[in-house]
Amino acid sequence: MKIRDKITPYFLTILFPLALLFFFEAFGILEIWNKKLSDVPLYIYPDHHLFSKDVVILDIDEHSLAHYANNPEVGRWPWRRSIYPSIYAFLNMAEANFIVNDILFTENSEDDETLVLANSIFPNISHSAAFRADEYNISQKYFKLYERYSLGKNETLKLANFESASFPNGQIGETAPHIHVVNVMPDKDGVLRRFAPIVSLTDYMFPTLSMVAFFENDPMKFEFNEDKLILEKQENFYEFPINQKGFIRSYYYSSNALKNIPRYSASDVLETYSRIIEGTIEDESQLLIPLENFKNKIVILGTTAPGTHDDVVTPLGLFPGVIIQANFISNLLENHSLFEIPMYWGNLFAFIFLLLIAYFLLVSDNNLLRIIVPFGIFFLIGLSSFILYLNDILIPIAPFTVTLPISFILGYSYVTYKEGFEKRKYNSVLRNLIDPSVVSLALQDIEALKEGGEWKITAFFSDVAAFSEISEELSATDLAKLLNEYLSAMTDELKINYGTLDKYIGDAIVGIFGAPIKNQTHPIDACNTALAMVAKMKELNQTWTIENKYTIKAQNMKFRIGLNCGLAKVGFMGTDSLASYTMMGDTVNLAARLEAAAKDYGIPILVSENIYNSCKDNFDFWKLDSIRVKGKDKPLLIYSLRNQIGQSSSHENEFVQCYEDAFNLYQNMKWSEAIDLFETAIHIKGEDDKACQLLINRCKLYYKQPPPIGWDGVFTRLVK
Repeated sequence: MKIRDKITPYFLTILFPLALLFFFEAFGILEIWNKKLSDVPLYIYPDHHLFSKDVVILDIDEHSLAHYANNPEVGRWPWRRSIYPSIYAFLNMAEANFIVNDILFTENSEDDETLVLANSIFPNISHSAAFRADEYNISQKYFKLYERYSLGKNETLKLANFESASFPNGQIGETAPHIHVVNVMPDKDGVLRRFAPIVSLTDYMFPTLSMVAFFENDPMKFEFNEDKLILEKQENFYEFPINQKGFIRSYYYSSNALKNIPRYSASDVLETYSRIIEGTIEDESQLLIPLENFKNKIVILGTTAPGTHDDVVTPLGLFPGVIIQANFISNLLENHSLFEIPMYWGNLFAFIFLLLIAYFLLVSDNNLLRIIVPFGIFFLIGLSSFILYLNDILIPIAPFTVTLPISFILGYSYVTYKEGFEKRKYNSVLRNLIDPSVVSLALQDIEALKEGGEWKITAFFSDVAAFSEISEELSATDLAKLLNEYLSAMTDELKINYGTLDKYIGDAIVGIFGAPIKNQTHPIDACNTALAMVAKMKELNQTWTIENKYTIKAQNMKFRIGLNCGLAKVGFMGTDSLASYTMMGDTVNLAARLEAAAKDYGIPILVSENIYNSCKDNFDFWKLDSIRVKGKDKPLLIYSLRNQIGQSSSHENEFVQCYEDAFNLYQNMKWSEAIDLFETAIHIKGEDDKACQLLINRCKLYYKQPPPIGWDGVFTRLVK
């Protein structure tokens, strides 16, 4: 190849990637992409730092809420404030160093005086305040709080600034030993990577939860020094790299470490404290929670119960806010934070590597070097990233990922046949299309599939019950084998009955009936699939039991299925190199919610009234309930799919008829009669029935607290 013929592609492989790099940087895309890439080391190299042993969580968990749901002294969530002094008293009895609330007491309450009294007794409590960006006139009463709890006026620093606040209500705030801010501020992509030890409110500086917990009862001594925050505690100095707004890039401990932060149930603490006060504890072995678990600890009082907290999106996934606050406290206590090398250094080295790759691809005639040098550079970048990350330094990876692969592809494409490149591209697409019918159509007209359409389909969702418990008992190898066996068997049943596999989500299977090839029998096909899967699951259970494979829980594994039919948008979605046939819309969302709701009724297959109306001549159904799902006003009848038509036993039919009669009484608000008939249904069945118990409990609740006048007999679900 002549030198003249090499000049043009040589410069193209440099100028185009650089132009793309500068374009991405100008529009902020490079920064967002770099943030995403900076999360990768957290997955690849976890746990090179250990979580602090000085931090524990006192968790108002689901067990605590259920335990005290009917207790008049505590009540349903939010709990009465009179219960919290008992928690504080127990923690101080246990000699906890410091207590930080991740719960807001900003509204009026008749029990406020109990917290005021607790404030005067326990000097190691910090209460939460929430700041907001909206502007309005702050009450004059808050100026006292400014003077007492602020860290002084901020006149020069560009800290995260807020314009209004919700402080602890009334005298709770005025008497609080400490007050902290609980706000967390995610990046533009919604992921929380940084935290601010200090924020600003109308030019006054206030400490956040992590800052207050770090200093405990010591005076807060800090100094901003260019790009560092220096904290002084008990004559020890801690330095943290910060950005222009005073944010620290958090080091996230592994998902496993965060999930295993010592957490103790608030109900166990209250029960233990009650027994101590009543004098029923003879020795420490009778304590539900040993006092030593909290000794010399920083205790975060918060909640992880679903619906009571704000989940936070982190680089490691979704976590309750109280766990993330614990992560930030550990960062400060252990001096664990990450330093981010500025982007311009990444741009500079990307340009140098770009020159090297372009030279060896297009100028050198050595085919071996054309491959070795680019991949050697990629390896060098990865190795450098690993070594620096272990030293708490993050290098900007985005400039390399934007420029180097593009340069390599352009250069390599120039010295290879275009036809070969196109073939690999389309093969890559086809490998990602799982169902043969989808692959066949893709070969004919992939653009038509990408455009998709909207027509009637049946959405199928299945999920293994209590799979997390099963997975905890298995090794990684056995877990993979179990999943492969289960998913293979169920996918076979799906395809045999003309279903299209949409995706796997862990142990969950998502399927489509009636697309991409339209047919009118898709609801029937979906029902046949569901029943076949239930039968197949029983076969697997028997096989695993006979062969003594896996664990007892795995051998008795069960799953739930949700079915719904209706209009949905379907199409071949993705890129040329990575695409799948999928579905979207309310029909799909409802099917997913039905799968989740099946757990409440203890049945394997839960279907909508649309499925029932389409298939009632082909299958036996059991009318379970009339519900209104979250976010929707229209009521919905839901049914359990039982068998093919006429295959149910007379005993089963008698039970279902009794249940449905009881359900009619329930809808007519004849609570006592309904309860009697539900109990009769249980007797007919010969064993406890979760659906019956659910309706019995609901009748008892409505008997004590009748529904509003004009109640339509529909139960409104508050969860998805």
